[in-house]
Amino acid sequence: MTVFAKELTVTLHTQALVVYPAEQAQHLNALRNFAESADIRLHEYSSTDFLAEPGRCLDHAQHVVVMADEEDFSEYVNLAKTLNFSLGILPLQTKSRLHKWFGIPANQEEAIALAFAADNTALDVARCNDEVVLGMVMLGETPFLDQRSKTYLNRQSSPYQRLVYWLVLVWTSLRNLMAIKPFPVTLTTGKNVTIKTAITGLVAIENDINSAAARLINTTLSAQDGKVSTIVIAPKSIKEYLSFLLTSLFKGEQHVKRLPPTVSYIKSQYLRIDSSQPLGYFVDGRRREATSIELHLYPEAVRINVGAIQQTSQPGQRNGKDTMKVDSLPVNQDRLNMIQSHLPLFTRALEDEFKDLFLQLRINAQAHPHYIALMVLSVIVASLGLYLSSAAVIIGAMVLAPLMSPIISLSMALLRGDRVLLQRSSLTIALGIGLALLTAAVLALIIPINRITPEMAGRLHPNLLDLGVAIASGVAGGYAHARESVMKSLPGVAIAVALVPPLSVAGIGIGWWQWDIFAGAMLLFLTNLVGIALAAALTFLVLGFAPLLKAKRGLTISAALLTAVAIPLTLAFVDINQRWQLERDLTDAPLEVHGKLMTMQAPQVSRQGRGVVIQGDLVAEQPILMADLRALRTRLETQWGRPVTLELNTRVRVGGGP
Repeated sequence: MTVFAKELTVTLHTQALVVYPAEQAQHLNALRNFAESADIRLHEYSSTDFLAEPGRCLDHAQHVVVMADEEDFSEYVNLAKTLNFSLGILPLQTKSRLHKWFGIPANQEEAIALAFAADNTALDVARCNDEVVLGMVMLGETPFLDQRSKTYLNRQSSPYQRLVYWLVLVWTSLRNLMAIKPFPVTLTTGKNVTIKTAITGLVAIENDINSAAARLINTTLSAQDGKVSTIVIAPKSIKEYLSFLLTSLFKGEQHVKRLPPTVSYIKSQYLRIDSSQPLGYFVDGRRREATSIELHLYPEAVRINVGAIQQTSQPGQRNGKDTMKVDSLPVNQDRLNMIQSHLPLFTRALEDEFKDLFLQLRINAQAHPHYIALMVLSVIVASLGLYLSSAAVIIGAMVLAPLMSPIISLSMALLRGDRVLLQRSSLTIALGIGLALLTAAVLALIIPINRITPEMAGRLHPNLLDLGVAIASGVAGGYAHARESVMKSLPGVAIAVALVPPLSVAGIGIGWWQWDIFAGAMLLFLTNLVGIALAAALTFLVLGFAPLLKAKRGLTISAALLTAVAIPLTLAFVDINQRWQLERDLTDAPLEVHGKLMTMQAPQVSRQGRGVVIQGDLVAEQPILMADLRALRTRLETQWGRPVTLELNTRVRVGGGP
């Protein structure tokens, strides 16, 4: 018989069994009324009677409509696989996960019509240690993927519940962040592929194909593909694990385009997880414990009436190939030894990964003849560019300068406490500094020019902004050395940080015998040196080239030097900021003195003891008298609370508008 339930057209069985918990007998009236109207012959059995003698009950009909919760339904699936009868589902609770797993409509009339439908779908059945899996199996720590809790089930009921859900997850995950510990397991698939690794969590998905765990996989899942899809969570550091948490947090409601680095994916008909210690795991929320966990899938083993949503998600693609996306699993024994006691803060690089880098850094730390030649040539070019005040020539000198390489070697030496590398790189840097100062000083004595050009002046007053440039350049330099693919960016890093020009200015200060020039330029160079060394060391630490405990001493020394350099830079930055504010006061609005409106153009404010000196152009439409200038100075002294000296060019504007 065919009936119409709202927009559903359903062909129904002519007779069926109805199995119900004895305490739910009063809820049978809706089924009886539907069966009577649809001319279906019902055979009613309590769940106790049916499970006691299923064969005798099935003599009446081969389709069974089960009223059950998710905790009990797996037993009926197991029987249906063994005795080959079809199943219809009527969840007892409106929030039961059976609705989501099998696409059961929330509307009672539609759910009843679907349960009695003659058309059913042959679904795969997964077993975990001989226990039927309806939704998923969870092992270990699976933050943001665990959807068993009432908090998760209620998250969509209100914005408040959703906020509570996320806050609980974030707090729980962050609380356990430092205590997370991978455990060793051996994974074996049906194709006899064996992987010895260490993981923090695992999720095997059967019918819960729209879960947060399933959305982490950039592929279509199905309950009819003949495979169990398994997500393996195996971070190599706390940083990686935190990245996984953030991905799960912000991408938990949508599909990701590619697997996170912490996640591996295995799709196989059979998977065994072996451990030397008992593993606690959950089958559809029920806690179990075993040293060996076997996942076995039986293709098209049971016929179940599923909803339209579930049917449209079943592509029915079957092939004998397993899917193995396991490149990110830690399998190297050195790696496993690193992470099994506890996760390091950053992913540690293995010896094979940094052997070539260390060799290159040791070469860079040595003072080869070409280093000396390039150092002298770059200083000559930079000094001439400073005299010419030519930015293009100075940039050419930056590209020639070889100082960046030994500084990067120095940063690695500080990080790992390598005394030999530290001595070599320090001597090479000191040699480069000495050559630069000597060459620039000799040029200053030879060249008959004794005035500070704009390019020189720009390197005499460093501040915190220059330190920011040095730190960013140090990060870029460290990353470029660690990654061969970006080594070509090193000339850009050298240009950004500008090591040779301040050294050249300092050498010129020596040649002119002017201490203030030498001190200002050397402060800028030391700022660049310390900023690059510390930032590059931190970059190498994050990239895993040294454990945090081993790096503490070197990082402490670098941080102390950085603090010492930052003190005068901070004072200089405060001074610059104050001068900028004074200049802004002069240009924000016209100045009115003795009824005359005056405009300050291109003001430059400099310190002179406790007071300030103002240089610039003062423009008005009336002649500016000395009395006007004295009144202006008095007004500014009153406004700023400090002595003011004016060194102004006065100009009169005639016509041309304001």
